[in-house]
Amino acid sequence: MQVLLLGRDVEQEDTRIEILKIISNEQAMQILECSMDTPKSAHEINSACNIPLTQVYRWIRKLHNLGFVKISGATNNSGKKYFMYKSKVKTVKVTLDAIPGPRIEVS
Repeated sequence: MQVLLLGRDVEQEDTRIEILKIISNEQAMQILECSMDTPKSAHEINSACNIPLTQVYRWIRKLHNLGFVKISGATNNSGKKYFMYKSKVKTVKVTLDAIPGPRIEVS
């Protein structure tokens, strides 16, 4: 199986498996879709997707570790830090071929 992640060929089998788990998970895909156009806070994602906040943070961490999500932060007027999350993923394409085998492209 060939996996292309944001223009890079993924060689590690465990990373390929993680990518498959993410693209097959409804909550992960909702988070990516929700944050595709504009950065959102975890609370905004929680409200828009109706995903428990703890799950939002868990998925954000996994998505960020694989390079699917960009995290930016700032400080508000009262001095409190906040973070915004934006999807780097625009398309996911799965091609099933017997030869040379399945191909997954995340761009």
